[in-house]
Amino acid sequence: MSNNLRAVNDNQLRWDDLQVSIGRVIFPGVSDPTWRLYNHGIGGGVTFDVLGFAVGDYVDFDVQTTHSMKLNTVLDCHIHYILPNTTTIGHTFKFQLDVIAAGIDGQFAVPTGSPFTAETTVAANDDSYHRLFDIADIPASNTTVSSMYTCRLTRIASSGTEYGSEVYLKYIDCHYQKDDSGSQSEMVK
Repeated sequence: MSNNLRAVNDNQLRWDDLQVSIGRVIFPGVSDPTWRLYNHGIGGGVTFDVLGFAVGDYVDFDVQTTHSMKLNTVLDCHIHYILPNTTTIGHTFKFQLDVIAAGIDGQFAVPTGSPFTAETTVAANDDSYHRLFDIADIPASNTTVSSMYTCRLTRIASSGTEYGSEVYLKYIDCHYQKDDSGSQSEMVK
């Protein structure tokens, strides 16, 4: 095997991600976030779509695990976001992630800890930066290859002084531990 190619099952910890594009989320029809055009802090530049979350806004999405994901392990869900301004340094915002999950031929159940919540504080000069915000470490719900997670991401009221602007969502992402390059057969690890 060349130095550039290594087997995944060589007992070294490896991670990958399952990505959920904001263009693929499901809008409930009530409490929808708002599509905004944003220049990402580049004056006079082109504007791009972002999804603005105010308190109470939510979206639904699904995540299907890959065949390379180690069974019965944590799925680390987080969002990639941008703040349009930081005139409120020290203010906080909070998100909640409700999750149900099932392996193939399994009954959907609520993983331990759901709903998950996470809160963060706005820092100086935080605007227009690509930030990653960990929302949840979903425990051991992938009992089979192609397990399904059905999720609802909601911006909820924070415990501190609320960040009054929208939080601009760019992407939803879930990191997972790999233990192989795939499954040995189509349906079995």
